[in-house]
Amino acid sequence: MLSGVFSESSESWSVLPRRLHFIGIGGTGMSGLALLAHERGHIVSGSDLVENEAVRRLRARGVQVFVGHRPEQIEGVEAVVVSSAIPLSNEELVAARERGLPVLHRGDILALLFNPKKGIAVAGTHGKTTTTSMISLLLEVAGFSPTVLVGGELEDIGGNAKSGQGEFFVAETDESDGSFLKLRPFCAVVTNIEDDHVEFYGSMEEEKRAFARFLGNVKEGGFRVVCGDHPGIQDVLGAQSFPSLITYGMENPRVQYRGNVIARGEGGSSFEVFRHNRRVAVFSLRVPGSHNVSNALACIAVGMELGIGVRVIARSLEAFRGVKRRFERLGTVNGAMVVDDYAHHPTEIRVVLQTAREQTSGRVVVVFQPHRYTRTKRLYREMARALELADYVVLLPIYSAGEPAIPGVSTELVARVLVNSGFPHVHLASTFEEAAAVCLRMAREGDTILTIGAGDVWKVGTMLTA
Repeated sequence: MLSGVFSESSESWSVLPRRLHFIGIGGTGMSGLALLAHERGHIVSGSDLVENEAVRRLRARGVQVFVGHRPEQIEGVEAVVVSSAIPLSNEELVAARERGLPVLHRGDILALLFNPKKGIAVAGTHGKTTTTSMISLLLEVAGFSPTVLVGGELEDIGGNAKSGQGEFFVAETDESDGSFLKLRPFCAVVTNIEDDHVEFYGSMEEEKRAFARFLGNVKEGGFRVVCGDHPGIQDVLGAQSFPSLITYGMENPRVQYRGNVIARGEGGSSFEVFRHNRRVAVFSLRVPGSHNVSNALACIAVGMELGIGVRVIARSLEAFRGVKRRFERLGTVNGAMVVDDYAHHPTEIRVVLQTAREQTSGRVVVVFQPHRYTRTKRLYREMARALELADYVVLLPIYSAGEPAIPGVSTELVARVLVNSGFPHVHLASTFEEAAAVCLRMAREGDTILTIGAGDVWKVGTMLTA
């Protein structure tokens, strides 16, 4: 793992070199950090293998971005910034080390921006992008002008980052490489804890201990907000006590903030909230699914603990338009609704399919692209069981996310489990075009076609709705 040159106790953004070069600048987290650095007066450049929306947005703001990695592109820079996804063999990284340039992990930079502020850090295996986005919009509506860094495209701020003028910094954290432990939040939010990064931590128990350390990093006078429904969180709370702990949920009757869905539909949900068993109010969401009600409960708990009025919280949640690639409706084809979602862990897949089931009068057709060889090797059985909630499954090759292939690990593992369980409709597609053609032949009025995965499976949806 690459380590940064700054200690966890660094407290001033000004210690950073002025000229920064981000390797892999088109990534969600990296592009947001690059934008914040640029807006704070640093001379920022970067490179990535492909040109995407994040790259185009940075260029429009005046950031120099190169397509492709070449050693000469770091000429004149004072430090390079990397994430754990950048291999040690990267040409620009090799050149930087040969020249003795500081190599900073993105977690170091985030800590330097975040820790001096009144930070709200959101962690968890699922739901953290939406929860971070909801809290960000709430603070904006409440007039706090927060700085925001989120791991998705938030329509309400027109991107994934915003440099605010106020004292709050709302950030989606990254537990995948342990870098969230560099943060010293005023408020720590944990949505859930599941088996998703065992390759890094070595065991699920070690991953839970990391989340316990994250909760322990809260500044004096701050507080913690956690989902009391989730078994992984319950394990952490059972092993260690934390001061200023706020719990929320929909199933556990002992939580402090409890939600109860009153009505749900294609246009969202209405739900009532109880605080210490006393009814607070009824809230409305424009985004569907019970999982989003749970995300909203975290936002409500944070807002009320900060002293924000219930009417302001309700207004911000009702205005929330969602995050790109989170049950994002792309359009229709042959009367079928085409929806795209980032889901790649079995729990996320199951939640998305359940949400589609709640809204669909016809069939649910899924185009699934597994994400990473290591995750597929470990969880292919669970992926298949989650996909059984669909009527028809189209499987694409694994999106490697830069990982080397593992012999014997392919999408066929998922297909084999589905077939052996008696699932009747499985199609292995070798290309996006083939997957889109299969969906086009099947699509009919009332169906929902889902493209799901953390890679580039969304391209199938755009082909269908073009």
